[in-house]
Amino acid sequence: MKKQLISFENYEKMINRVQVNTLPETLQKGHWFFMEAKLYYHSEPTIRETIDMYLEHLNAYLSREEPLQDEISVLEIEFIKRFLDMHRTVQTKEQLKAYIFDLHKAISKKQITKNSPVADEINLIQKKLIHLHNDQLFRDPIKIVINRKWLRRLRKIIKTNLSGMLDDQGLGNIDCPVAIESKQTLSLFSPMNIQSPSKNPNTFNLKGDLGVLLGDIELFELAITIEGDQGGGKTRFTYQLADAFADVGYDVAIFSLEIGSKSDLITRMKEEYLQAKNQHQIFITDQLPEGYKTISNAAEDFDVIIIDSWNKTGLPSQDFDRLRKQHPNTIFIVIFQRTTQKTIRGGTAPLFDAGINIEIIKTDDTFRNNYAITTKNRYGITGIKYNIFNKSIIGAAENVSESVIGNSKVGM
Repeated sequence: MKKQLISFENYEKMINRVQVNTLPETLQKGHWFFMEAKLYYHSEPTIRETIDMYLEHLNAYLSREEPLQDEISVLEIEFIKRFLDMHRTVQTKEQLKAYIFDLHKAISKKQITKNSPVADEINLIQKKLIHLHNDQLFRDPIKIVINRKWLRRLRKIIKTNLSGMLDDQGLGNIDCPVAIESKQTLSLFSPMNIQSPSKNPNTFNLKGDLGVLLGDIELFELAITIEGDQGGGKTRFTYQLADAFADVGYDVAIFSLEIGSKSDLITRMKEEYLQAKNQHQIFITDQLPEGYKTISNAAEDFDVIIIDSWNKTGLPSQDFDRLRKQHPNTIFIVIFQRTTQKTIRGGTAPLFDAGINIEIIKTDDTFRNNYAITTKNRYGITGIKYNIFNKSIIGAAENVSESVIGNSKVGM
């Protein structure tokens, strides 16, 4: 059978069966251009010509590769999702047994086969849970923690396949009184009545006053911009953030492009702001040998990426949002330098793309009164001031904390 080519009309469905991050860099850039410019395909001849050329090169490249994989079924996605839901939860032996039994039943009925694109992942899940279930030491309920890289890989499978299934598997009609006729529309939207009423498991809080400052943040395409006055404490503030994220279990990578990683200043900030128990989870480099690719590769291995500063990367501001979209489960914290007109260098687009904008205010030369303030926060309250020297919320901290806790209680 002749392999189906990828066209403008079927692109978003077919590209889910391609690992974009393994394509040559020129084709990866073509993909991101397509996603940003597709709305103008029919109205702008130049954009249409560029996209058509990209699709031609993409199909030519894929024709030399292995055939596109078969699509993943709803049942397979459901089993992976059930396994992900076990992450950081306490499970009994009976609960594991129920999952293993259901999975074995699906395999025996050939609802899941060895030809499935996720057969290796399903087999590994089954193997791990059977081993755990049969462990003689497993008598009491046990907390399940999934390896970070495996967790990221499984979440990526869910994300890249779930949207198309609303169309292909008919999920869009579940309890829906009005069927949506347009397949294109159905793949884009999902009915509100199948949205989960529970709290998003990807939301979390940092400990202490930084948790009050940032609010109930969500681990999905999370980016934080930091700008401010020279000498205000932007770098010191990022070290406090690094420690806070490490304190809740995240691995952090710092691109220290403004200050050499072996500088005495870095050593002093490590001793002042990074707790000894967290330092093994925080890594630093002052090198960026392959530009965007270096950052992108690091985003595959670390939970949090700190860049000090973006202007030293030599990358266009558009790549900031590209990173956020390409690595939705990685948190990006980026310092942007200002112009003499008090605007960030390279354009203000990152301020709109980021979920949280933080401004560092320098009040005097003592550093003791300098503070960070949230000028935009999709996850919490804007306008909260955080003293960088004292590492605490300025004024009415107790009232703000109670308000945030109160809001979280309402959502439970």
